[in-house]
Amino acid sequence: MLKIRSVDIAVATILLAVGIAQLIGGYTMDRLEVRHIPPASFPGLLPIVLGIAMTIVASLQLVGILRSRDGEDERRASGLVTREELLRLSGLIALCALYAIVLVGRIHFWVASSLFVATFMLVFELSPGMPRRAMIITIVRALVIAILFGGAVSYLFEDLFLVRLP
Repeated sequence: MLKIRSVDIAVATILLAVGIAQLIGGYTMDRLEVRHIPPASFPGLLPIVLGIAMTIVASLQLVGILRSRDGEDERRASGLVTREELLRLSGLIALCALYAIVLVGRIHFWVASSLFVATFMLVFELSPGMPRRAMIITIVRALVIAILFGGAVSYLFEDLFLVRLP
């Protein structure tokens, strides 16, 4: 079994690497000066800002984990990740991979995003022992939020940021 501290260190390190890669990728993007695009709206600006934010947060998280002693702030006696938590994490990774590899680019972006959000909410909020009324409310809420989210993200990127979506 994995220790919670080890998993936290691995996740923070991965997020730090992704943040740095995003920062570098955004910085090395074409600036399109030839097309007289204002310097404050060049294509790599958003990835740079997101990369900086992700790098700062992941760095703070990693420093905090490394400064704490092993098992100092763990609530469980064993300090181990349970099998159920590992399965949920694997399901989350599989769902994200399904969205990025299979859905995006094959169907319209807002539909793919809405399907991803609805599936994510249903998988992680529904439980077998849930009362029928709570289950129906959860399903309706997930569908409404997914449709609004998909439309909002598409509007934000296509119309405000002028990003061509797949």
